[in-house]
Amino acid sequence: MRAFLLTTAFAALVAGCSPPAQQAERPDTPPGPTTVACNDVTPDAARQVAVGDEVATAAAASDLRGGSIAPGTYDLTSASRIGAAAGWAGTRAVALEVTESQNGGVTFDWAGAETGGATDRWAASFTEAPQPRLAYTCGRIGEVAAEFAAQSNALQLRLQDGAGGQLALHFQRRG
Repeated sequence: MRAFLLTTAFAALVAGCSPPAQQAERPDTPPGPTTVACNDVTPDAARQVAVGDEVATAAAASDLRGGSIAPGTYDLTSASRIGAAAGWAGTRAVALEVTESQNGGVTFDWAGAETGGATDRWAASFTEAPQPRLAYTCGRIGEVAAEFAAQSNALQLRLQDGAGGQLALHFQRRG
């Protein structure tokens, strides 16, 4: 009986020290976070724009009268700082795609890129009432006050900047 117990104990010890049976291969590290692209808008790299100097007070106070924004893709043609706006350094190509949803909402999809740099993308819902505002839905957080004027092939936006000023942006619709 003693021999049987010793043999059983030895077998259990050997089994406990054996390598485990083959398991399905799995990666050593879990995959990294997935990057979500806010849109697939492509800026026209040939249309680089630099943010201009601060706009004079009288021009900054001009009233943008709104209007009907035509859906389509718009390219930035000029940009100016108003007040303490920071803007961006260097030049940048920017495209803004405007779409309307079936419920009457308007979406802005922005893509801006410096020459040879990464593309900055965001998406926002645009509302006119009671005050024009952008509510960011991707790429940025929060809401900002906006003023705008729309013509058949042009769009002017005046957006609050995080530095406490505004950016005056002029876009031309792609033909």
